[in-house]
Amino acid sequence: MSGELNNQNVVMVEEFKKRVAEGKGDSYMLTIARDGEAVRSIYFFGDALDAAYGYQAYNDWGFAKDFLTVELHEPTGKIHSKVLRRPRGGECVFHREQYHQITDVLLEVEDQVDEQAWDYLTHELARIFSKDNQRFDEQRFLSVLGHSDRGAADDGHLSY
Repeated sequence: MSGELNNQNVVMVEEFKKRVAEGKGDSYMLTIARDGEAVRSIYFFGDALDAAYGYQAYNDWGFAKDFLTVELHEPTGKIHSKVLRRPRGGECVFHREQYHQITDVLLEVEDQVDEQAWDYLTHELARIFSKDNQRFDEQRFLSVLGHSDRGAADDGHLSY
């Protein structure tokens, strides 16, 4: 189905470009493509301001594996294009504030979870977080959650 959708989108883009070339352009077209694939999303706007807001709304790579291409086509034929790339070093999904929030939530439900499930849950989260952020301190996280006091003072505060 997605191949069919992409073919329909390619036709729509070509029809828009043909109208513009004939001097019959009467709208703005915003196209979105992931990782060099065919256009996956198309939006039409009747005025420049709405089109510019739509274009500016894209400021990261979204669900693309490597990069997202955003193009704004004007009725005059001018095309504005930007390529939003995923950082090569990997951008952390979570940051310090989220680690604290997640820890607080876990501590709120700790007494409602059996010991085996608690150990599994907290150790798996520690593993996932450490893969996401190379500076994440697994031992400190686990210590605050009551597993051990190795590597950090158990003062209830995390420092990631």
